[in-house]
Amino acid sequence: MALKLHNTLSRKKELFVSSEKNKVKMYVCGPTVYNYISIGNARPVIVFNMVRNYLKYLGYEVLFVQNITDIEDKIINKANEEGVDYKIITERYIKAFLEDLNTLEIDSIDEIPFATGMINEIIDIITRIINNDYGYVAGGNVYFDVFKDKNYGKLSGQKIDEMKDSDDGEFEKRNKIDFALWKKAKPGEPSWDSPWGRGRPGWHIECSAMAYKYLGFGFDIHGGGIDLIFPHHENEIAQSEAAFPEKGNFVKYWMHNGMIEVRERKMSKSDGLQDDWILKNLLKKFSANVIKFYILSTHYRSPLEFSGEKLEESQKAFEKITNTVRNIQFIINKKDAEERESRINNNLKSAEDKRKLKYLLKSIKADFISVMDDDFNSAGAIGILFEAIKTVNGIIQAADFIYDKEFIHDLNNFYNEITGLYKIFGIDPAGAVKKDLIEHAAETGSIEASQIDKLIQERNEARSIKDFKKSDEIRSRLLKAGIILEDRKDGTIWKIQK
Repeated sequence: MALKLHNTLSRKKELFVSSEKNKVKMYVCGPTVYNYISIGNARPVIVFNMVRNYLKYLGYEVLFVQNITDIEDKIINKANEEGVDYKIITERYIKAFLEDLNTLEIDSIDEIPFATGMINEIIDIITRIINNDYGYVAGGNVYFDVFKDKNYGKLSGQKIDEMKDSDDGEFEKRNKIDFALWKKAKPGEPSWDSPWGRGRPGWHIECSAMAYKYLGFGFDIHGGGIDLIFPHHENEIAQSEAAFPEKGNFVKYWMHNGMIEVRERKMSKSDGLQDDWILKNLLKKFSANVIKFYILSTHYRSPLEFSGEKLEESQKAFEKITNTVRNIQFIINKKDAEERESRINNNLKSAEDKRKLKYLLKSIKADFISVMDDDFNSAGAIGILFEAIKTVNGIIQAADFIYDKEFIHDLNNFYNEITGLYKIFGIDPAGAVKKDLIEHAAETGSIEASQIDKLIQERNEARSIKDFKKSDEIRSRLLKAGIILEDRKDGTIWKIQK
């Protein structure tokens, strides 16, 4: 099966064929930096990081651009409220956004352009639009003449005669639904020189300029939240194709993620952010792995319910994954497999366990790709990985489990395969196991992994000579340090007390 994705423009799933062989160019609308980003703003960040990673996994070379809007009405209003220059606002929230990306461990974005760095490119595109008779100047403002564009509404499916006023209420517009490309400077607002006088760009034109500069025309994927379909992305198409009418379609495939909903209503930054909606606050309560697991466990186009309960469910599910990864690490690091060869050869259950593991190794990658190729179905793919983890954990946790070198070899391959597939989602269970220990040691100042292993060895030696007093003392010492021991037939494993 080849990759298919749902194209908002055609309203159906289409076979994905990149404009250039083995190369993909994609652009995603980033935040307007007037506040801290919410979990709703984080969804497209996480979703399109997954899209980029999966395309890379399939062998594509990906150029991924996500912008920052650092000049817009909301920013100016925020600056006026605080009585500061608009750059104080943008610098504060750009820094916060980049910190959130770092905490989420997302480093896949190749270019993060700012709107204010694109003024020359914006003026050039507006000039082209005017010269092509799709734009007009009125009182120092420049507007796009929507009625000149016969294809306007093709993305959203809206009809021109049913559209409401645009977000610009100036009287000199020819039509009520025309939108601003350039806004005349008002007293006290930031502005730049232009052929039409000092002013600033309209919101929609910024993305056209940034996408064109870094990706050219007719690039592969343009993404964002479903709330951007109209008017933002509709206007992007109109103005871009009006500026370059000879170049055809501005974008091949349009992808839009669903909204995050709270109590049957969508969430937005302007709707009175509550503390738990702010990503930086959530990241203090839940790990980046858990938040990504929560978001990607629902298909990107579906609405996603936001609640503390849902996040806690994701945290428990992720803990099951990390516990199994820890158990697998324990087994593949064992040194006594050769001693078990004769025992496993005559053990029917162990032979069946080996067959199960080999089947998983043979099928998991193909099953994963088959599901992901169906419009980046991360929810289905995460389910496949979780069931595989559950199956392997059931094998290795069984009281009569016996392993040999062949099993450990296959288990190691399974470990590498499944941790590699999780990384497509930006999820790193092996890294989480290591990070938990490092953070635990830093917080308690008490113990490191090498010390734990040494104490477990001493305890096992004490138990072998029936020195249970020393054995109990070591267990108690580790428990005080927040380390729980679990004695198994094949040895002792440990985990951090939550």
